[in-house]
This record gives sequence, C-alpha cells and structure tokens, in this order.
Amino acid sequence: MTRKARAESATGIYHVILRGINRQNIFENHEDYEKFAKCLLYAKNKDGIKIYGYCLMSNHVHIVIGAGIEPISISFKRIGVRYVSWYNRKYIRQGPLFQDRFRSEPIEDDNYLLWALRYVHQNPVKAGMCKNPEEYKWSSFADYTGSGAGLTDTEEVLAMFSKNPADQVALFREFSTEEGDTRFIDIDDAARPGDDDLRERMIKICGVKSAGEFQALPAEERTHAIRLMRIDGMSIRQIVRLTGVPFGVVRAVRPNH
Repeated sequence: MTRKARAESATGIYHVILRGINRQNIFENHEDYEKFAKCLLYAKNKDGIKIYGYCLMSNHVHIVIGAGIEPISISFKRIGVRYVSWYNRKYIRQGPLFQDRFRSEPIEDDNYLLWALRYVHQNPVKAGMCKNPEEYKWSSFADYTGSGAGLTDTEEVLAMFSKNPADQVALFREFSTEEGDTRFIDIDDAARPGDDDLRERMIKICGVKSAGEFQALPAEERTHAIRLMRIDGMSIRQIVRLTGVPFGVVRAVRPNH
C-alpha cells in the first residue's frame, strides 16, 4: 500500500510525534530521557534544526521542530538511529523501538505555533502527571521560563508575547495554562474523515455543498452552521477548508455558546 505523502510546511516548522512500537515505553528512567535529549541536541548541531518545543512522555514524544539543512525525515532518522542503538544496547534487545515512521503536521503561522506549543506542554497535565506544565521535568517548558538546560530555541517565540523581555515569561506562563480548543495530532487519533465525508456532513447541517454556496448564506446562518459543525466534531481547520471562512472567524464561534 502506498504511503500518503507528508504535508509540507511553507514555514519549515512541524509538530511531530514519535511513539513506541505497540505502545511500549521508550523511556524507563531518567537516563533514557537525558539520552534522547542529547540525541536531539546532536541533530540540532548536525543539521541546524530548531527545537521550538518538546515533551517526552513515557511511550511517545512530541516535538515542534524547524527544518534545518536536511529534510526533517533525515533529521529524525538520525535521532532515531542514535537513540535506538543506544537503547537496544542498554536493555539487551533487538529490533525497532518506534512505531512506523514519525507522524507530522505542518505549522503555517505564528498563532498555530503558539497553540501547538501550549498543546505539547499541556500533555503531562492532561495525562494526570502534574497540575501545571511547569512541574513536568521532561519538556521544553523550563527552557521558556529560564530554568532549563537550553536545548530549546525560545527567543523567537517569547518575542511574540512582548517586545519587553521583562514581560515575556509571565505572558508565556499565562498563555500556557489557558485551555486550548485547537485539535492536533496525537497518539490516539483515529483515521480522520476525508473531504467527501466532511462535505456530506456539511450538506446535512446547512444544505450547501461548496465554499461559494456557504459564503452566500446570510451571516447568522453561517455562524449557526459553523457552530453546528464544531458540535459535530469537525476541527477548525476542516471547517476552514470546507467553507473558505477565515481561521480566526471559525475559531471565534464557540460550540457551547
């Protein structure tokens, strides 16, 4: 079966997930987490990648990465080979450690980059491992607050919050603890519905089958239809793609209002 080609990012920035084969743990103790971080640093120095954020969970990894001189597939192959070789020697095992190839989604603008970082940093909170992102040791959150090892490229992101360095960390902390409703890839994602299925759902909701027809609806009907689509489980990006309505407009329509 032919693999689906990866969606390319015009910015070169991606949210990436690596997961353990058969959901097995890829980190057993502190040494394992530290080794993986060193593998990230190695690829950063070798390929010139940017690490905007990461979170190392017991059986999977989230990384927000900016491509360097090589495609990210090469960088992640380098990271994976280096870590798995070390891991297999340590635990006297053979064979693959990660499930298939890594999963990725493109990040095309600053807002989506910030939302992705918040999502990544909130992973251990949602898993019940801590009460706030700052308590979790194996993520890039500490780099953003000035107490980490410095693996993460934080300057560009912090500057999005304020031109005044004295305000940046406080604003980053506040943003990172807010509840986000943007959907990102995760290890438990089921197969996503195709556009044909989504279009059928749009027809049932508002009786139109194209972006042009949708935009011709009266404003109140458009807003109501967007709310019903969000209640139906469609992501913001799916609705934007189907209707042609700007991302910010769709995001402002809350499903519970």
